[in-house]
Amino acid sequence: MGNMDVSPPASLSDQDTRSTLHEQSPHSAQISPSASTNKVNDDVEKQEPQPEESSSQVDPDLITWSGPDDLSNPQNWSFKYKLWVTVAWVSSCFVTTVASSLFSSGAEVIGVEYHVGTTVVTLGVSLFLIVSHLQLLQHGQRETHTLFTVFSIPVAVAKNIATILVGRFFQGAFGAVPLALIGGGLVDIWNPHQRAIAVTGAIGTLFWSPSLAPVMGNFMTETIEWRWNQWLSCIMGGVCTFAILFFFPETYTPLLLRQKAAKARKEGNPKARSQYDGQVSSFKDVMRMYLVRGFVLLGTQPILQAITLYQGFVYGLTYLFFVSYPIAFEEVRHWELGVSSLPFLGIVIGVLLGCAIVVFSIQRSAKHRRFDADRKPIIVPEDRLPIAIFGACLIPIGLFIFAWTSNPNIHWSGMVIGSIPVGAGLYIIFLQCFNYIIDCYMTMANSALGANTFVRSLFGAGFPLFGPVMYHRLGVAWATSVLGFISIAMIPIPVLFWKYGAQIRAWSEK
Repeated sequence: MGNMDVSPPASLSDQDTRSTLHEQSPHSAQISPSASTNKVNDDVEKQEPQPEESSSQVDPDLITWSGPDDLSNPQNWSFKYKLWVTVAWVSSCFVTTVASSLFSSGAEVIGVEYHVGTTVVTLGVSLFLIVSHLQLLQHGQRETHTLFTVFSIPVAVAKNIATILVGRFFQGAFGAVPLALIGGGLVDIWNPHQRAIAVTGAIGTLFWSPSLAPVMGNFMTETIEWRWNQWLSCIMGGVCTFAILFFFPETYTPLLLRQKAAKARKEGNPKARSQYDGQVSSFKDVMRMYLVRGFVLLGTQPILQAITLYQGFVYGLTYLFFVSYPIAFEEVRHWELGVSSLPFLGIVIGVLLGCAIVVFSIQRSAKHRRFDADRKPIIVPEDRLPIAIFGACLIPIGLFIFAWTSNPNIHWSGMVIGSIPVGAGLYIIFLQCFNYIIDCYMTMANSALGANTFVRSLFGAGFPLFGPVMYHRLGVAWATSVLGFISIAMIPIPVLFWKYGAQIRAWSEK
């Protein structure tokens, strides 16, 4: 796997939409590449303008940390406290991602109750996904997680399908914020090596949790009723909201120092200020950064176009399973509703396996990392791609195993075994392609990721809509095989960029 390094989940986080949601200027947390090579600062405190002790000596009104061991600096918190904060972040995101697919467990029952077709009910998943990936709300976790919890209630008590769809829309909109903040939050508290592992685990959790949701939801729908799926979202959201409101600390350095400066002004120093004062992004800035400039990049950059297409397919495939698995196991094999969701655990196992593979590559690459003259690690974007190629090969292998063991006369274990490499491949491709985008576009990564995320959300929302029709018309074996053939056609994308990516990037910069 060469000199691969996954510390750009660190980069991912630095370029993250947190720059918007915590009132950061478009460039204040971006990694600055060298003019000639893709080098990143190894210390997160150097990735954005950081207060220096000497600055406060020159200007006594400039508020900074009181020293390198200042415990109010999140980087200096204890390991146990950082771990608690990370678990809290991941838990809040877990609730949102589970809610994204938990609704699908009651789709058939909802359709019967409200006399609507499968496509209309599936909009409850699609609307959630589309708005949850726009990430344009400029509010913190406290407000938005509260509203996410509140909007679970009308879905649970709805008397008509319109109320359900509106509730799901706002659930997705307000549930998006924790997903947008977690990357930047991990940058705030962990050093680069720890952060690489933390982000890998966090993204892994967010990737397998939607596949766990149908297991919970199907058994609740079967034994109680579908509305309890939404009450579960409400209860989990309420617990997380309580923890966030009363126990969750602020970690964002610019905001902490602005608060510290405001306190100093109240205590009698009217000139007190932080170097981050005035760095507030307007909605216009957000639209320009994430949509306008992002789509300009998407329209002109072949690397971004191909990687976005691949990630979109992978993301759509993830949510397609929520409509194809019920057909494969409940309709074809005639399993009971609850039991028919258990094969999703194969995907969960696969994602966990993918996490282990990536963490192993992190530890291995740490021994072979290259540094420049200033002892800063040199990041070569194409070093991300060998493991991505491996993941790309896993997906069709798993899909074809799943497809051609789907006959009810063949033991079900073959389908579950096939889902394991699919889960591992989906996760590896998603993570490594994300890292590759960030490494390639560095100071424009916010914009590139904005366009990438928007397109991915369309794939994630669209695949569940056409999936049932495709599986009913072609059958499980051939419908899944079609996906397998498409995934084979995608394999050359990471291969070509691994071999020719540097030349393509040089050509694109002209």
